[in-house]
Amino acid sequence: MYKLLVLCVLLLIPEMLLSQEKTGILYSRVGYDSGHDKRIIIRGENKNYIKENTTYTILNGEGKEVLQGKVKFWGEKWQNSWWLVDFTNLKMEGEYTCKINQDDQHLQTGIFKIHSELLWEDTWKIVALDQLKARIEFRNKNVVKHGPEHAQGGGWQDCGGYLREVNSHATMIIGLLDLLEFSHDKIEVSDQEKIVEQILIGLDYIAFCQDKAKELGKGKGAILHEWPKHRNVITGDVAKGALCFARAAYLLSRYNDNKANEYLKRSIRSFDWLDKHGAIHNPGGTDFNGTIQPDDGYDRIAHGAPKGYKRPKEWKTRDIVMMMWAAVELTKAGKKEYKEFAVRYAMKLSQRQISKNDSEGEYYGHFKAYASSNHTEKAWEHHHMGYDAGATFPHYIIPLFEMIKLWPEHANVNIWKNTINNFAYGYFLPACFDNPFYLLPAGYFTNEGLLTFSGLWHGMNGAYGSAAALALEMSKFTGDNNFDQIAIGNLQWIAGLNTGVLEEGSYKSKSMIYGVGDEYIGSWTKIPGTICNGFESDKQFFYAEPKASTDGPWVFTDEGWITHSGGWVSALSRLKE
Repeated sequence: MYKLLVLCVLLLIPEMLLSQEKTGILYSRVGYDSGHDKRIIIRGENKNYIKENTTYTILNGEGKEVLQGKVKFWGEKWQNSWWLVDFTNLKMEGEYTCKINQDDQHLQTGIFKIHSELLWEDTWKIVALDQLKARIEFRNKNVVKHGPEHAQGGGWQDCGGYLREVNSHATMIIGLLDLLEFSHDKIEVSDQEKIVEQILIGLDYIAFCQDKAKELGKGKGAILHEWPKHRNVITGDVAKGALCFARAAYLLSRYNDNKANEYLKRSIRSFDWLDKHGAIHNPGGTDFNGTIQPDDGYDRIAHGAPKGYKRPKEWKTRDIVMMMWAAVELTKAGKKEYKEFAVRYAMKLSQRQISKNDSEGEYYGHFKAYASSNHTEKAWEHHHMGYDAGATFPHYIIPLFEMIKLWPEHANVNIWKNTINNFAYGYFLPACFDNPFYLLPAGYFTNEGLLTFSGLWHGMNGAYGSAAALALEMSKFTGDNNFDQIAIGNLQWIAGLNTGVLEEGSYKSKSMIYGVGDEYIGSWTKIPGTICNGFESDKQFFYAEPKASTDGPWVFTDEGWITHSGGWVSALSRLKE
């Protein structure tokens, strides 16, 4: 009798373990656009959690079946197994639920929406306009706590604390400028005026930081990182400042000609100063506590550089891209002499591209971090207040698409096309398809491989918005709808189709746009429209060595930052177009 009892217990152990498994049925908490990819993802710790040949049923608001199909096993990633429910073919607007038809499991989503242009309609205004108005009020409240100098120059309170970084303002401004370029004809005139108003607020703060840099003897054209506390000058800030001024000069001329002319002069001032002085390598970057960082805030962990690696006195690849883009925008604003600057910077970029013969694992087409380095550029290197601050635009080769359109007969046009195609098919597409959400990974790390969440200072939701914008440009360029899937995957990650947070033993997906969606999460400030930092392997504002063994979305980080909003708006603008 005892032996029989033991045998029964042993036979039941696999079922008992499955019943204790942490699982989740994950779906968009904002909802789905009727014309784009629509997926639900199931998470389980054991690959036997969902049985083979399991089906799903989509039910409408009246409980009637509208679609049925097979649940497909995607594979294993981040120490979990993943299954896909693809209901892209369901295009009728309405409210729905999804049921997984497995007898021993009760898996069903809550109600989700399908609607034409839902992401645009439910998010653009709250993220691009309402949030920024609230951040001006937040800035003014910080004056009481930190002093009146924290409102000088205007701008927005850019994160959960008192900071007004130039790099984050630039990312948000680029998002707003994308709204004007790609979607102005879909936006009411009164809202266009509000967008222009916010662009002027952001640009005038960068202009203030440019004037302060000159006043402090740092150079005519230099731009301070942040006022009043962090007065260092960072290469990326100056390059992005030149870009924003130039692009505004081009796009604002029909709204405010005087400001457009002023910004054109400011762009030339910053571009010429930085082009002449080269990359800036001043020691003295500080962390949140004011402690001076070695190497001006460079952190080898973020770059995946080997131990003992000393940063070379060279341009970062991402700064080369920003200067190339600024030169393109100056040319479009009427300064034709900057065309050759764009061409020169494009050649520097192409010379840093990883060839197929020198691939990292199976990947090629991405870029070296520096001309002399063996490690490659990562999607996200932001931390502290020094050298790496604002290193957030992920492999953002947007200006190459512009150059091909502007100068299709140029002698180098095939080089530009090859640079795009090699990156698109050698790295971007296979790297994003390496996970079930199509997320842009953090990067390829030597001896560890492709990592998604490991080695971040905090989550990189801003990169996912920018990756979606980049994917949409690639889709137009190649005609390949695989890039549309990547765009929607990166956007839906923020909208709620993500790995979820653990609640009461199961994973619940959440919208990471505060105040938007049926369930949302994040934001210290509780400002509606804020997009938080998101998921990573380690705790927020803490570095650990990037490792494949620890890579995964283990920690949710909640601090909100307008850089994430800028990336979201850039993608949304192109999606609307």
